[in-house]
Amino acid sequence: MLVVVLVLVLAGSVGGWLASRANAGATGLCASAPSGLREHYIPKSGVQEATVVLTNFRFGQMDNFYGLAPGRNWPPGGITIAVSNEGPDSTPPFRRTLQVKASDFRGYEGMKWPAAHIAIRSLGRVLDAYVETRTVTPAAIATVYRTLAGVRACHA
Repeated sequence: MLVVVLVLVLAGSVGGWLASRANAGATGLCASAPSGLREHYIPKSGVQEATVVLTNFRFGQMDNFYGLAPGRNWPPGGITIAVSNEGPDSTPPFRRTLQVKASDFRGYEGMKWPAAHIAIRSLGRVLDAYVETRTVTPAAIATVYRTLAGVRACHA
């Protein structure tokens, strides 16, 4: 009986260790951009986390909060989504899935158009997303929803 208990405890410990090791390498982001959106991947570096930026118009400068801050000419219907893999220790407000609804859009400091901020845990990492759209319409929400559904933490 004692041998069975020891084997089960050891197996559970090794399984937990292997799972944590497998998730530890999930420092990147993978995205499947829907048709009509462009994707720009910014790899993890010493000063920033891995980030994927998706937009339905031409990319501008990425140094001003991934192009979300003012200074860009946004076309009507313009959408920009920036998702960062913040690591395991970040503690923003969490949701079950990476998706937004119209009521999530409000003004944020430094952003010209309506913006939403959401976060989830994926593979033990925090995915922190900012979405900005020139106008909050059902079509814009649907595009953002489809886009965020294709973003996940992955092994870099």
